[in-house]
Amino acid sequence: MENKEIVIKGKGIKVNILSGIFIAIGVITMIASIFVIKKIYVTYDEMTNSYQNVEVQREAAESFQEASDYLTDQSRRFVVTGDVKNTENYFEEINDTKRREAAIDVIENSHMLNLECELLYNAMELSESLAKQEIHAMKLSAVAMKLDESKLPDEIASYELSGDELNLNSTEQQNLAIHLLYNSEYEDYKNRINWDINNAITLIKDESGTRYRENESSLIIVLNIATLLIFVMFILLMLIFIFNILLVVNPAKKFVELLDKGEKLPEIGGYEFRKFARRYNDIYRSNKKNRELLREQGEVDDLTGTLKAGTLELVRHNLTQTNESLGIMLIDIDNFRSIKEANGYDMADKVVAKVANLFITSFKRSDYIIRTSQDEFEIFLLRMQQQDSNMLIERIDEINRKLKDTSDGVMEASVSVGVSFSENGYTVEAERKADMALNSVKENGRGACKISL
Repeated sequence: MENKEIVIKGKGIKVNILSGIFIAIGVITMIASIFVIKKIYVTYDEMTNSYQNVEVQREAAESFQEASDYLTDQSRRFVVTGDVKNTENYFEEINDTKRREAAIDVIENSHMLNLECELLYNAMELSESLAKQEIHAMKLSAVAMKLDESKLPDEIASYELSGDELNLNSTEQQNLAIHLLYNSEYEDYKNRINWDINNAITLIKDESGTRYRENESSLIIVLNIATLLIFVMFILLMLIFIFNILLVVNPAKKFVELLDKGEKLPEIGGYEFRKFARRYNDIYRSNKKNRELLREQGEVDDLTGTLKAGTLELVRHNLTQTNESLGIMLIDIDNFRSIKEANGYDMADKVVAKVANLFITSFKRSDYIIRTSQDEFEIFLLRMQQQDSNMLIERIDEINRKLKDTSDGVMEASVSVGVSFSENGYTVEAERKADMALNSVKENGRGACKISL
């Protein structure tokens, strides 16, 4: 039966070239994805570092303000209470802790915060001016309270008051000290310091927002590119899947099905499959032509529909001209003489016909099945290889099972089979090996198949 499938003409797409294109696109996409992923990490790190740096800078500016307020608080506490501990705290901040200087260092290290640095420099100048006034006030208060100067910090002990201030009585000196730390000029300085610091903090936050938005925009762009690359890889995988089905899987499945049936192959799939189909079909047409010629010459056995023994040499000659793999199968109906003598010629013919029909339907139409004697057959299995051994054994076992079934009115029978393989067409050596395998089956109980290695 001819294959009726619609055949698409043309050379077809070369699977190896298409695979190379897909691999190249995949590699390029993968490399691009690696760069994009790296960029995502870099951008994320920049956002994180920017946020952390801004927090450090903001905390530094706030620390400056806290230090300024701390100095004011300690100096005022001393003026009011005369507790020397306040002076020690005051100069510990000035000489050791140095939060104001540390804040300026932090802002300076960020080379993008120039205006913020200027504001803190101004605040530092104002704070230094207030420090002089605070030390002056603490000296006045210490003199007014007649404190032991040896217990006071050197900065206060060595500070000199004017003659007019020394001539004031204790109450007047104390009142002047309080006035220096609470008058409108002092408060104005404090407000100006706070204004500079608050503006610096505001600018730092604004700068942070700008940088964050820039990094966020960059991250969104990179993420969009990553999404696009993922989409491209998904499409690529889908195309690979579709082309694999269309050009490889479906054609291969169809070819296996038609090869088992011994029919022509459609020119479908990739270039390689189409080329294979063309070459196979050439061989198929040649074999078909040979078969038709043999049939026309009366070389088909009337009982079995197989080729007659007289075609054996012609088939062997034709198969020596090919370099394709070949399986040679020698078949002997077991105990045929006993079947003929016990049940007559008619039943013997039925057994032969049944055996021939089972082999014809179990193998490809393109295979050569020849009745070489009354109870013997030889089959040439085209494109069969050693790796098909298990399949052949299973088919022979199935044939023997069907020969034991007598429901069709044919008595029980069995066959012994010897098989060998050749990689380069017909050879005498391959046929000799098949004959040796057949003799081995006969000597070991019959009704089985042996493969010659």
